[in-house]
Amino acid sequence: MKKFTILMLCIVTLGLASCKKDTIVQNTPNITLYKTIQPNQWQTGTDNGLYYYVDITDSRIEQYEDDGIILSFARFNDDGYDALPFNYGLDSYSYSSFPSRIRVYLQNNNNRNVQPTRPTASITARIVLVASSSD
Repeated sequence: MKKFTILMLCIVTLGLASCKKDTIVQNTPNITLYKTIQPNQWQTGTDNGLYYYVDITDSRIEQYEDDGIILSFARFNDDGYDALPFNYGLDSYSYSSFPSRIRVYLQNNNNRNVQPTRPTASITARIVLVASSSD
């Protein structure tokens, strides 16, 4: 009886060890875009100029509207990027995404009744469009 039990255990072990699990990897490509924002592109908001905004447009943004959008600014010519939202001095940068565009907002983070400092130099924006998959 012991030999039969050991024999059955060996057969079951070999049977389980020979099972193959297939892993299906779905490639979801991400896209990185670089855009330059000029100082004259910043517009004043509708609340007596208490905030500025700029639109970054690209038709590829709409394809990732329901996935993920990561926006970063390079402002100091040092190869570094600051991910939005972030504060710099008394100014606060944030953004919202819309079909085919991203709107960046610039506000005073200390006092919402004071106009922020308008950028005087160009800013490089790095936009990472992150694809997601659902199962």
